[in-house]
Order: sequence, then structure tokens, then C-alpha cells
Amino acid sequence: MKDKIGQVIRKTYSYWWVDGMAEIGMGFFFGILAGYNYLIESLPIGKTLGILMAIAEPLVFVACWFGYGRLVKWVKEVFTYRRTGYVAYQTKNRKRRTVGAVIGGVLGFSIALIINYIGPEVLKINSLTMIGSLLALVTLFLAIWYGINRLFVVAVAEFGLGLWASSLALDTDLQSILLMAAIGGIWLLSGLAAFVSYLMKTKPEQEDV
Repeated sequence: MKDKIGQVIRKTYSYWWVDGMAEIGMGFFFGILAGYNYLIESLPIGKTLGILMAIAEPLVFVACWFGYGRLVKWVKEVFTYRRTGYVAYQTKNRKRRTVGAVIGGVLGFSIALIINYIGPEVLKINSLTMIGSLLALVTLFLAIWYGINRLFVVAVAEFGLGLWASSLALDTDLQSILLMAAIGGIWLLSGLAAFVSYLMKTKPEQEDV
């Protein structure tokens, strides 16, 4: 019985991916971060603005993450739900949000530790290869958990891009910026393909009537 309930829950949440908007938003998320880091990199060393931008980068990351969720939700409310119906997701209470924030913080710290220390120092693996591998594992989990086949392709691409970026004869910061931009492009292309397919398979509610 619990397995059936779990399947229904996963099927409900898979609806979040039906129109490709989640992937398009993720593409813009990576693209904005890549552009922001490129601005920091292109500013002269020691310039006050560059230092302030570097300090503010974690805040930009958080703002982009919350903006991503709000933007995708808004697009779905004004567009997707009018074509294929509305799905109400369970609202998290304050306790669950707090627990989620703590878990997210611990995972973020652990990932940063793996990328910056365990990978390069202990395992002797390039940090960009680690980034591509970890993102690929997360995407692979989403593909399996929600049954989104196109995410398998994205996962493979992320892993390959990590290897590609680490092989470039460029400064490490530029390699990281190119990797973020390329991964953002992969998510954007996947989302656009899903969006076109969604438009072809659905019609607005008034046309159905």
C-alpha cells in the first residue's frame, strides 16, 4: 500500500516537469550565475566593486534559487494549469521548512568539501570533474525518482561537460564559468524541447470546450 501511495506522490510531483519550465528556469539559474562570475572575473583585481560582488555572491545564489521557484510557479499558474489542469502540492509548515533548510545547508557544506578538498586532495580528481559528476548524480536521481527520461540525457551531458571543462587550457575560474554556462545551456535546451512537445500535445482549456 505504501508503495502505491509513493508512486502516486511521485507521479503528482512529476507533473512539475511536464512543460519543461522547471528545466528552462534551471538553465537561466546557471546562466545568471555564470554571467555574474564572469563579471567578477573581468573586473580589475583589487577593484572595490569586484570585491563587493565576490562577497555578495552567496546572496545572489540564494536570490536566484528563490527567484527560480517563484518564476516557474508563476508561469505554471498563468499558462500550464490552464492547459492541463491544476495540481496542488502540499504546503510545508515552518518546522519542515526549517528542517529542509538545515539539511540543505549540511548538504551544501558537504558538497563544497567534496569539490574543494576531498576530490582534488584525497581522490586526486579535478574539482570541475567532481562538480559535473555530482550534478549528474543528482539529475540521475531525479530522472529515476520522477520517471523523466530526458533527464538521463542531461545527467550524461553534465558528466561529460565536467570532463570537458577540466581539460581546457584556461584559468580555473574561467573553466568554472564555462562549465556553469554550458550546463545551463543543456538544461535550457532540454526544457525548450519539452516545452515544444508539451505545446504540440495540449490545447488551452477554452479550445477543448
